[in-house]
Amino acid sequence: MNYYRIGSLACVLLLCGCQAPTPDQARLQPPVFQGQSIRTVPQLSDCIYRGWSTTSVIARDNTTHTQPAGSEISVFTWEDSIFADVSPHRKGAEVKYFTTFRMSPDVMADRQAIVQRCL
Repeated sequence: MNYYRIGSLACVLLLCGCQAPTPDQARLQPPVFQGQSIRTVPQLSDCIYRGWSTTSVIARDNTTHTQPAGSEISVFTWEDSIFADVSPHRKGAEVKYFTTFRMSPDVMADRQAIVQRCL
């Protein structure tokens, strides 16, 4: 009986894990953080990229990459589960920081602090 419950719980957890939202679905929700900068879109996205590539919480993240889309540049990390959309705003740029799921508070705070320092 207990094996049945454990097996059922494991299946539910696996199915839930496979259904994490995509970046496009995360963008339908309010961003975790949003801010403006006097930096240009390439300058701001490059700062975030460099900061996210090596952080105090994660020594080296080889999954960090950028994806240009017209005048916007998105910076992705941690297998696309954390990302920032950088777009033109007045005489600078605007950043919207998203996650596809809630993760460790240390990781969330570290990545958000890097975005804020880049502003």
